[in-house]
Amino acid sequence: MYLSEYIVRMHHEYCLQAPVQEMQQAPVYPWQPQGGQVKAITKEYFRCKGASHNPPNIIVKDGKEVARFYDCSGSDRHSLPLQDDKEFVYPILIDLLNHIQKTTQKNVHVTSGHRCIAHQAFMDPSAKGSSSKHLIAAEVDFYVQGLEEQPLKIIQIIMDYYKDEAKEYKTFQRFDKETDVTTAPWLNKEIFIKLYKKREGRNFDNRHPYPYISIQVRFDRQKNERVTFSPDQAHRLLRK
Repeated sequence: MYLSEYIVRMHHEYCLQAPVQEMQQAPVYPWQPQGGQVKAITKEYFRCKGASHNPPNIIVKDGKEVARFYDCSGSDRHSLPLQDDKEFVYPILIDLLNHIQKTTQKNVHVTSGHRCIAHQAFMDPSAKGSSSKHLIAAEVDFYVQGLEEQPLKIIQIIMDYYKDEAKEYKTFQRFDKETDVTTAPWLNKEIFIKLYKKREGRNFDNRHPYPYISIQVRFDRQKNERVTFSPDQAHRLLRK
């Protein structure tokens, strides 16, 4: 049996002197606002978010596999859509997202911009999915950090962007036909706005728990024509 001896010291006696604690400023990451500013949205935010490590999307009917879709390898394997042999995203989408950031001083998170043919089919193999304007970078899904639960506020900011425009752009109407959302979309001559609630529109690009907004381009001001396309056109728009 071993006996131990207590070490006794007075309250003012120290063996080691504790260093003086100094407050340090937290590091600023690239995605955080700096100096009251947010990082500008560019076409780079719209690159396809496909990933080859995603599991296949297996379609089962009557207990049998009828189709299997694999995701693409991402934007390192293909470009954004091309116009005049240059990568292209419809400018109004970039302008609107930057307007939202300037107004709110908060970061816009682009969850889905351009989708190549393979990524679109992987997410939505239906016939309707093949006509998505994501295929030509004429549609974007996003939410705003810090205002995730206030999408209606963001939609009002989008509409306010047009307040000094001609009536056909300034006036928004509600779309009264059936869509894949329960909230009636908003539209003017140039854009179509959909609000996806928390349990709507979930896919591999939008796996977050927030409501999100989708903006589609309806009218191309530069060409003075409606924005339409075919799946064949979407194939021709890419550089590999």
